[in-house]
Amino acid sequence: MRRFWSILPIFVCVLAVANVTSFVPRDYDFFLLLKGNSLYYDKLSSVPLFRFVLKDDRIALESVFVSLLENTCNSIGVPMSSVYEALENDILFAAKGTEFTLEQFFSLDLNYYLQVLRNMGNNSIIVMKSSKPEQLLRLLAKLMDLKMTKSEKVWILHDTDVAIFASAHEGYLVISGSRNALLKAIDAYDLEQLQMKSEEPAVRELLNQSAWLYGFFKRDTLRIKGPFVSTNDVDTEYVTILGVPSGESLKIEVRQQLRSATGMEKYVSSATGMLGMPFIGNFAFSATATGPMDLADSLSQWFQGAQEEVKKIYEIVSHILKSSTGRVYMTGDLFGDRVRLVTIFELSKDLDTSFLIKYGARSFGNEIRLPILNGFISFFQSDKRLIMTNMTKAEYDLASRRRVRDDVTYQYISRNYANQDILRLFVDVGSLLRAMLGINAVGKFFLTQQFDGQAFVYRMEVM
Repeated sequence: MRRFWSILPIFVCVLAVANVTSFVPRDYDFFLLLKGNSLYYDKLSSVPLFRFVLKDDRIALESVFVSLLENTCNSIGVPMSSVYEALENDILFAAKGTEFTLEQFFSLDLNYYLQVLRNMGNNSIIVMKSSKPEQLLRLLAKLMDLKMTKSEKVWILHDTDVAIFASAHEGYLVISGSRNALLKAIDAYDLEQLQMKSEEPAVRELLNQSAWLYGFFKRDTLRIKGPFVSTNDVDTEYVTILGVPSGESLKIEVRQQLRSATGMEKYVSSATGMLGMPFIGNFAFSATATGPMDLADSLSQWFQGAQEEVKKIYEIVSHILKSSTGRVYMTGDLFGDRVRLVTIFELSKDLDTSFLIKYGARSFGNEIRLPILNGFISFFQSDKRLIMTNMTKAEYDLASRRRVRDDVTYQYISRNYANQDILRLFVDVGSLLRAMLGINAVGKFFLTQQFDGQAFVYRMEVM
């Protein structure tokens, strides 16, 4: 993408934040804000992973994106300056009556975001800076293959199934899935007492911090649910997000404020033992065995197939966890023709593995194998550890020679984080992209969950 226009003074950005978030009505559930894009784009594109995705000739997402916009602008006679003005300034998304999942926010496909815009909810709004709102709307209408009409001061982008409403206000373009939500957002901007930030001290505190990405979510409107992490297992007051590209990394902090934090400190354990764990494939994960996340459910999500097979894994892991202490470790592949998976349990007492027989397991010398799906799961013990893997013991012994401590990037990143946490995840994204795309790539991802008085804090770093 062409270099952004001249960098705006910091005080102007502060004022812009105050203005754009004024469109969020006080009864809305959440908002996401990208602030000062002209300030942060160069920093973001200097992060190795994003530099690869945006700049590398083999992907060149930036060039593809710009080429599509330029071709479309030329075809309808809209200057690209209208697009750059919107992209280089603050962009806000807010909604009410719906949940938000993080995977909704990340995609490498422009068409994905166009589909999100086409199907935006009745109580959703998007706000961006624009001195030529009609030109920008003509571009969006063309990209989404919609007709564009105007009724009084409201533009309508529509076809037989879709209606999107938009209006210009105080130098901003406001877009919504309904006329009522559009007018409500404009009313909020004009009357401070109608704004979310007027009655949410946490919002004001959030916006006083210096960052590029901001997010605020009431109650349980943000859903993060996956095999590695879940924010949905505790009673939540609100969630905030801050993201800052700095140096050669993008750092994101997700703070989950709890309604009750009594006894949560018991979930914290030492992560130093992860250094000596095997690093097979492209990810390494560890979590407190008795932590707040349902590890049995999390592990069973890795297995796809008949429900009774997944239920079987859940029951087996639940049984093993009753004899586990300290941390549970996982490592393996996130993609591939044959995805390897290893789970290592630290045992607090001897475990009689004969209970596996009732699930159909059989002994194969020094390991027990359980037929499942189209393969098997092998169980064997080493000292006070139980290994559960879809590899044979011989394959595991060979693959497990590489250790987490052998990865220089893990050593470098982990020095900046507390040794005590609830969980941590390290992904060699470059290796993952090579497996998926067959091309050399670079990139690392690091995540920890910590407990901070009244909140769970997730800290992520992308390199």
